[in-house]
Amino acid sequence: MIEALMAHMALYPNAAAPAQALFVIHDDAGVPLVLRVDGAGRLLLARDGDPAQVEAVAGFIVRAADIRQAGDGALAIALALSTGAGDALYVGAGIPAGQDHAGWRVRLAGLAPCPGLPAGTRVTRLAFGPLLAGAPPLLLVGASVHGTPRTWYCNAATPALGVHPLTLPASARGAPAHAVGTYRLPGVWALRHDELRFTSFSGAFGWQVDVAYPNLPCGTSSVLLAAGSMPNVPDVFAAGDVIVVYRGSNPVPQRVAAVAGARLRWSARNEVGEYLAYADEEGAMWLLARAARGPWRDPLPLAPGHAVLALRDDGTIHVAEHNQRGVVLRRLAALGE
Repeated sequence: MIEALMAHMALYPNAAAPAQALFVIHDDAGVPLVLRVDGAGRLLLARDGDPAQVEAVAGFIVRAADIRQAGDGALAIALALSTGAGDALYVGAGIPAGQDHAGWRVRLAGLAPCPGLPAGTRVTRLAFGPLLAGAPPLLLVGASVHGTPRTWYCNAATPALGVHPLTLPASARGAPAHAVGTYRLPGVWALRHDELRFTSFSGAFGWQVDVAYPNLPCGTSSVLLAAGSMPNVPDVFAAGDVIVVYRGSNPVPQRVAAVAGARLRWSARNEVGEYLAYADEEGAMWLLARAARGPWRDPLPLAPGHAVLALRDDGTIHVAEHNQRGVVLRRLAALGE
């Protein structure tokens, strides 16, 4: 399985407003688990078929969270927990998904502190870059310090090194949307209207990567970085007046769908097929799918509002969403049929 959850950049209105803190993953047996942060800041865990919800991190208020599952099933987890002096960051990478409730409590309680946030920090956003084979699990940390916006990044595999201020290279300065990740080297993507560029961080020996993505769709306002077939180089979906994808280092975009104004949310692929979920301007979600080596099919309605998805090896998709009854989990057959 190749899962691409989600390094997302957007320029549309209210793009910075956080979505509901809701995540769905699969354990080693393919059983879905739903994790969510409720209104009281509790991180709750529920397993499919078990009505009980377990408080996974007892005694703490979770300010922000990001939970991603890599292609090998391992997890990268980041939690910002409220303390008396501000928020503290805890991270982990390579975490196995096959655990019972007690095991989850132990694992989450054992997340490593990632130092460097100043006193008074209020974390507002945690966002992993795409989890690529051989690449570090980079995490973007958005925050406010006494009312001043600040941004850091860290490597969740080496938390003791702490957070680093995100200093944008000259080519990315002034861009209203950016994401961290790897294009052969660690660095930052920056999105302006009709301009997308990756620039690597300054490194040893003067090595540098500076890549522009030509021929973006007109009015590009949403970009999703997805795990592809090239190690250390993601596929890049871009949405404007149409949706396209750049495969690895290929500068020629491929048409995905004649859909305008899409807000890209999620992508995944495996031997069965490839999937792309997006929201329309009203917030309803849709699913695009294609069989392996086949063309993209017409979009299918997925949910009337925000939803999260996870793909199993057999092509089954589990969808978790909020409704009036709480969190609902449902199953889609392969290719969304």
